[in-house]
Amino acid sequence: MQYSKLITLSFIVLMSSCKVIEDYKQSPELTPLEQGFKTCATIGYCASIASTAFNNETLPDNVTFAPSTKDGYTSSGLVHITVNSTTPLPFNSNIGDIYIAGLWDGTNGGVITIVFANIDIFTSTYKFYGLYTVPIIQDPDTKKLTTIFAQQDILIGQGSDTLLNLSLSKPKFDAELARANSAVPIDPFVAVKQNVWFVKVDQNNTLSNVYDDRYEINGGGQILEASSNSGGVLYHAMIETKFSSDCALNPTSGVAFIQNLKAATSSIDLGNITLNFHSTCDGKANVAVATGKYVASNGKNITLNWK
Repeated sequence: MQYSKLITLSFIVLMSSCKVIEDYKQSPELTPLEQGFKTCATIGYCASIASTAFNNETLPDNVTFAPSTKDGYTSSGLVHITVNSTTPLPFNSNIGDIYIAGLWDGTNGGVITIVFANIDIFTSTYKFYGLYTVPIIQDPDTKKLTTIFAQQDILIGQGSDTLLNLSLSKPKFDAELARANSAVPIDPFVAVKQNVWFVKVDQNNTLSNVYDDRYEINGGGQILEASSNSGGVLYHAMIETKFSSDCALNPTSGVAFIQNLKAATSSIDLGNITLNFHSTCDGKANVAVATGKYVASNGKNITLNWK
């Protein structure tokens, strides 16, 4: 009898140990990072085209601009972008149309709203319709653009038709531009919960060719609420994450961070992953550090599948 109990106890211990081991072999969950990256890539692309349009420069062939006049602004109007297989979005194979309404104030910069008319930026249960006010400023020396958006700027669900009726008082317009001058996050552990993303754009002195632009992302949080297979809530951050058309498979430098926090507490870390992007264009990223449920991924190269 004692021997039978010992066998039973040993079996229970073994099964419990196996369960614990399996808990720490969870594959990296990249969905929130993919959502953040693809959104930032799209916003950077739109900011570049909007700046070109509202500064009355030559536009790419897939873009049209219908100007209008509003008191107090040097330019305003509506931009239409046709996205197809020959004029794609960065890191995206979906096709459709994008509309951008904007107000511009000379060298100070401008504010735009973006509507994804019939294009899915990423596959999701919830339709990503567009973004409310997105400010764009330009460095007077380097000519590089900076744009910023926050989670509250994102429109999920209905009501996208109201986005194109952009009307801002001058104080509200100036306040929006001031957002783009905010301090850029440098710590992924801080950025992961801020729900703010900065995108810098180097137009490479070829304004009519958006496909040779170079981008850098800093920021993080949640674009959409993402749940982990473990029941936690997933957040992401990107620091100095750079990409361009030189590689359509992965960012070529920078750091990404994914954190799995226990649902309802947002304080218990179930595991996190730090990814390093590399210059090799192979669609992968290296897991520099993995903890908790992802610890088995340490040192691995993982496939992004972001195209």
